Amino acid sequence: MAKEITFKITIPEFKKLFVFFKNAFRRALLDVKNKKWRGLIVLAFAISAYFLWDLSSALLWLLFLVFLVYEWENRIIAVLALISLASCPVLLSFKKDALAEQMAVYAYFFLVMTVVLQIVEYKRHPELFKNDESENEK
Repeated sequence: MAKEITFKITIPEFKKLFVFFKNAFRRALLDVKNKKWRGLIVLAFAISAYFLWDLSSALLWLLFLVFLVYEWENRIIAVLALISLASCPVLLSFKKDALAEQMAVYAYFFLVMTVVLQIVEYKRHPELFKNDESENEK
């Protein structure tokens, strides 16, 4: 006897996705507006990084420092790392070796940023991690 197997694939509604990104962008702009001095310091550092190194280094430092200063969710950078890492085999299959290597380097940078930001979050807000530690001790 053959059993029938069915799969259900759901596609997210674009309206909900649009509202999510709209609210996230609004919160980010509100953070930047309320903490202007932090943003100016980060921007000054990124501009100096541009003159010391190159554009990609300056943008990576800008991204890291913005997430560090404004305490934004560091999982966003982790998603960027996964996207960069997932693009490597695709680029290699299209014989774009140099670009695949650059994306692998970016993936590494994004993973390092994620780990450092997670450590900083642990040091800033240890109360958020107290429940995890007590569950592990049981």
